[in-house]
Amino acid sequence: MMKVNAALTLALMLTTPVTFAAGDHAHTHVEGHEGHGTMSGHHGMSGHHDMSGHGAMASAVGMPAPANQATQTYNVILTDDMKMQFEPSLAIKQGDVVRFVVTNKGQIPHEFSIGSIDEQAKHREMMRAMPDMEHHDGTTVTLAAGETAEMGWHFMGQNFVEFSCNIPGHSEAGMKRNTILK
Repeated sequence: MMKVNAALTLALMLTTPVTFAAGDHAHTHVEGHEGHGTMSGHHGMSGHHDMSGHGAMASAVGMPAPANQATQTYNVILTDDMKMQFEPSLAIKQGDVVRFVVTNKGQIPHEFSIGSIDEQAKHREMMRAMPDMEHHDGTTVTLAAGETAEMGWHFMGQNFVEFSCNIPGHSEAGMKRNTILK
């Protein structure tokens, strides 16, 4: 019995970190993206990329929240002229839970990401290294042409928030919006 318990303990210790690491990386690569370990379209823990610090479920400006708990809704339109339009105009306060309905009206993929200026800069750097990466991790959603997605967000923490499309070149071309929480 002692050997069985020791073996079970060892097996649990060896598998638990992999389970947690895999659970923190819920983004996918575009099919056909060569040179990267994929499994059913999901990024495998193959060691090809250093993903430390990415995919965390919280941010310096808040955290994901169930969209059905939102007290207000914003429609966000992403377009190929690198615009990010919010309807109605942004008026978010600390503590607000907001539902974002994001639509890509363009012909190319776009991203909607919520974070601090520093977090967005780090995300852009990562995206330059892996431009075909797609996200659906609570802080960011990637949308193909014509797609619509929903995101719920609880704003708390830093007052200065940046919404950005971090696909290489998009934010730099103006596809971002900064706001200060009231």
